[in-house]
Amino acid sequence: MKTLIFISPTGTFDNGAEISIFNLMKYLVASGDRVINLAPGSDFDNKKDYKRKCLDTGIELHFLPSIKWWWEDAPGGLSGTEVSRATSYRENINSIRHFIRENQADCVITNTVNMFQGAMAAASESVPHFWLIHEFPENEFAYYLDKIDFIQDYSTQIYAVSGKLHDKLNRLFTQKEVKSFSPYSEIIPTHSRIKAADRHRIVSVGRLTKRKNQLELIKAYEKLKRTDLELVFIGAWDADYKKICSDYIRERKLKNIHFTGNLDNPWEELTDKDICVFPSAMETFGLVYVEALLNGIPVVLSNNPGHLSAYEIFDFGKLYDQGNVDQLASSLKILLENFDLEKREAVNFIPIAEERYQIQNVYATIINDLKNPIDYIPNSIRHIKNLLSHNERKSKLANIEFKVRLSIQRIKHHFFR
Repeated sequence: MKTLIFISPTGTFDNGAEISIFNLMKYLVASGDRVINLAPGSDFDNKKDYKRKCLDTGIELHFLPSIKWWWEDAPGGLSGTEVSRATSYRENINSIRHFIRENQADCVITNTVNMFQGAMAAASESVPHFWLIHEFPENEFAYYLDKIDFIQDYSTQIYAVSGKLHDKLNRLFTQKEVKSFSPYSEIIPTHSRIKAADRHRIVSVGRLTKRKNQLELIKAYEKLKRTDLELVFIGAWDADYKKICSDYIRERKLKNIHFTGNLDNPWEELTDKDICVFPSAMETFGLVYVEALLNGIPVVLSNNPGHLSAYEIFDFGKLYDQGNVDQLASSLKILLENFDLEKREAVNFIPIAEERYQIQNVYATIINDLKNPIDYIPNSIRHIKNLLSHNERKSKLANIEFKVRLSIQRIKHHFFR
């Protein structure tokens, strides 16, 4: 049995990284390991569902208050002052070091490229550190291209989502091999109790955002000119992007387009006549695509790098060139014309998808590495690790002591020179 400390990015289930690695933590606990999960926030934050699920599965969750949890130049903006953020970072590093020492942790695992505290704490306490990377170094995550040397220096192992991201990072990380994993979402299939319907719908599952690119689907739907066809978006939304979509719908006088908002289990809302479409401009993997396959729903998806990574595993569904509205509309038209055949093939593919998407398969490399002895490679930070220690009260006292000592030295120098 090993004691493993995971550093989580948000302490919520509104992103694929958290969902997938929660399932890895759950699997490791069931396998006999002790898992401690450190996430940003506090017990007073609205994170009840996250906390409850960790508690139910035996994951020891602790929230660490912070002013800024991600890198300074990572997405999310800046709060407080530069000094207060630096103090908060040091406080978090020290808290993680405390958990490492008190629990004799065998390994620290950081679940996103966007955080560095776990890497620093692990190096300071001379324990191995695994870094799991879900993000392509593009657009809002391009900032971490400048941090590749740091990530290599402070990682025992680096893992990236399989497919296009893994291939890209293996070219960028020249000093260390990048291993691969596939994100995992625990899906309760609903295909056996799916609702019967008498007409087709196009359904897109996922938060309504510019990155998810749902406006492209609305434009393709417009080209179909089908008054009998409903377009449904299931998921919460970013207000600004929702307004862009709603304005387009209103200006074009489009009908039968509906936004449901967030649903606890969106797949229970789908019917046996539905088609799923995922037009994202960028994804790391595409968990909703996998969920659609496991539920026997015919799928059309854009060919962004993340979708292609998942498609390499399953090789099922209809791809179109992201940004090509005409091609998307044409794919939908053909699928609707041949729906009975497409639906039959999607249902028949369920057992194949289930076999390929077992947690012990998608996380095989990480799980095997954790089972074996983990060799720690000494890191040079150990020579100055005490500089990372920080306590606001002690720091103020030390500063006062320093000034007093300096004054005494000046007085002595003045009187005894």
